[in-house]
Amino acid sequence: MKRVIVTGANGFVGSNIVSALAQGGWQVCALDREFDNPAVATWNQNRVERVRAHCADMPAMPADALVHAAFVTATPEDRGESPEDNLRANIEPLLQVMEYAEAGGIHRCVFISSNAVFRQTPATLVDEMRPPDPLGVYGVAKTLMERMVDTLRHLHGRDIVCARLGAVYGSYEYRRSSRPKLSMVGQMMQDALSKGEIVVSTPAELRQWTLAADIGRAIAALLSAESLNHSLYNLASGERLSDLAVARMIQGLVEGVRLSLPSGYESPARSPEKLGWLDNSRLRRDTDFDDWTAMSQDALARALTSLAGQSRDA
Repeated sequence: MKRVIVTGANGFVGSNIVSALAQGGWQVCALDREFDNPAVATWNQNRVERVRAHCADMPAMPADALVHAAFVTATPEDRGESPEDNLRANIEPLLQVMEYAEAGGIHRCVFISSNAVFRQTPATLVDEMRPPDPLGVYGVAKTLMERMVDTLRHLHGRDIVCARLGAVYGSYEYRRSSRPKLSMVGQMMQDALSKGEIVVSTPAELRQWTLAADIGRAIAALLSAESLNHSLYNLASGERLSDLAVARMIQGLVEGVRLSLPSGYESPARSPEKLGWLDNSRLRRDTDFDDWTAMSQDALARALTSLAGQSRDA
């Protein structure tokens, strides 16, 4: 059985990656500094070993692959630190994990990136060839990671890739010191539960949403592919929904929830497209993975249940 190390395993995306890999037959070393995410209770305990450690002092563990999902999305202001320290909080662990993987002879590594590498994109498909133009320390850190991975792959022969994510929703998303802001879907759910109202500021805006569990299965496809042709892959569904459509689905799950729309809002004949969406065709060509879950009330209900459970335990 193949073994994989997943850093940031206690987080939103990381915990979903752990679950998907364990369900896919991998033996998982889930690494984080703490394990207070309720997702931990759902893991197959025969397939998942929890390791409490920081990226700077990871214990020696035999592994065939590694997924680096440990990242700080909080801004310098959120953390009360300088922009330089905020960048250092992501780049230093990144380099330590890269060195660890190389020293341990780990065969394939996947590093989780983000569409935060773009401050703005045209309203069209955005493939991996579009140059990043980040604005913000987090986006700069992800851009540096993508460039470093590309360099290590092409100049130093390492079997290493980046997986770039778009907007993600799903189960086990909570606020943490390293990730203090929820996704728009998570915030809508929390407002529905705590306030009985969802404020929809941009009802017609289209966004591309990807279920977190699907990210884990796409990562599994990258790890299992016999060979990969590129250093960067977009991991995102092809589905786009308006903010109002998402809010209405959540409204249908929580009794008595009101929707608050801008004054005088009238539904346009066609939703505007202000931002582009990630093109996943490279992933499909190289791994054959194209099994994305359409957003539905069923999918949202599972995420809502996990968020409601966390609220009750708080």
